[in-house]
Amino acid sequence: MKKEKNTTIHHVLKYIGLFGSVEMLKILANLSKRKIAAHFLGPLGVGVIAIYMNLLEVIRSCTNIGLETAGIQQLSELDDTKQHNQILTLAKTIRTWAFAIALLDVVICVVFAFFFENLFFEPGDSHRMQILQLSPAAFFAPIMMGECAILKGIHKLKNVATVELLSAIATVVSVLIIYWNLGASGIILAMNACVLSGAIIHLFFCSRIISYSINIFSKEIWKRGLPLLKFGIPYFATAFFGAITTTIVYKIISSTEDIGFYRNGYDLILYYVGIVFSSNAIDYFPRLTSVCHDEVKKNDTVNKQINVSFTLTTPLVMTFLLAMPLIVLALYTNEFLPIVGMCVMAGLFQLHRSVSLPLEYVSLAHGHSWMFMILESIYNILIIASTYVLYPIFGLVGLGISLSFVGLANTIILSIINLVFYKVSITRNNWMLIVAGTLLVAIVMMLCQNDNLAIRLGVGIPLTLITAIYSYITLKRGISNEQ
Repeated sequence: MKKEKNTTIHHVLKYIGLFGSVEMLKILANLSKRKIAAHFLGPLGVGVIAIYMNLLEVIRSCTNIGLETAGIQQLSELDDTKQHNQILTLAKTIRTWAFAIALLDVVICVVFAFFFENLFFEPGDSHRMQILQLSPAAFFAPIMMGECAILKGIHKLKNVATVELLSAIATVVSVLIIYWNLGASGIILAMNACVLSGAIIHLFFCSRIISYSINIFSKEIWKRGLPLLKFGIPYFATAFFGAITTTIVYKIISSTEDIGFYRNGYDLILYYVGIVFSSNAIDYFPRLTSVCHDEVKKNDTVNKQINVSFTLTTPLVMTFLLAMPLIVLALYTNEFLPIVGMCVMAGLFQLHRSVSLPLEYVSLAHGHSWMFMILESIYNILIIASTYVLYPIFGLVGLGISLSFVGLANTIILSIINLVFYKVSITRNNWMLIVAGTLLVAIVMMLCQNDNLAIRLGVGIPLTLITAIYSYITLKRGISNEQ
């Protein structure tokens, strides 16, 4: 019999608090890294980094078989039933497949260097040698991913928190040292150093729990990995389409400087509210997997995750929007002020991730990676279409409007799909909460367009404070009712 995970509001808050604290430190570390890059490289250099990162994402997507997601799911099930020997075997399988993927990523990086040069850069720009030099990053990323899947799958959540924190700190130190001494010429070295340091930290901690072992010559290992491959084929298509979508968006934007603005604005949007969403993959997904066989418990788990996440996110997003100019100046330089309008108009995208993320995991908890592929494909098509229409008209602000539109549309699509296929319905109370939160954030977004600072802050700050107090009271009451 499966051990079913706790689904109380207190539990959700506990793990959002645990990983939110770590995520906050990670956010500070990642934003520090970007501050360093912005200071030493400027918008153009940051744009080049964004292109190289997208290139690596394309390479990874070519071999992404959903190993991390499938590994977490299967390890979680084995851990729930205390099948220790099977856990060791599956961990060895995951590591062997991760190693093989790492080798394949290097081959793709080397063989297709000329193709990538022509795909990502303007004609006449010579970047082939730099692409070849990205091979270490291409190799160690899957290794790190395999170790991360093992830690999450066996519910070593404090270890996950420690590893992610140390990895974030290591990347900041690496970037600071390299850019301080080499400037733009150190971009490739910095990217390699970040991935390598993260991989070493993951390997160290995970190997202390389950000794590192692979066997690339074992037919049995490859056979055991076939279910992972079957699960991951649609996931591969999803990852590849996602990477191609980013490439298309960059092609629509075309300006390297604007690409740098977009990448940093987009990451800022995701990082800020990441403190709330950090527990989704680490705690919520394994917990949902353990109860997906029970419709009542599944609905309860999903709705409580949405309720807590949305309640916490609403005042955070409102604060974020009001403080946007100060945040950009603090985290980047005044050269990056053009992203303010984009980030403000993407407010609804931030907010609705607190609804869409818990819903996205339902299909994965059921092992239906094909459904996840369909949903992600719809999402990517919406991103491309809205960017194509809005960027030429509104520029960077249009990219923010595009993201908000996609965020709203994604919530509606996911809620319908989950209701029809998985009998997961958002409760009436949660829908009322979502509508109210959406209106509040939309009001603040409009306020931020007002040039009068007194009006903007005089209305926005009290509204945000009232929302924050309401959120606190609501969550406290929910915990009290469960006790």
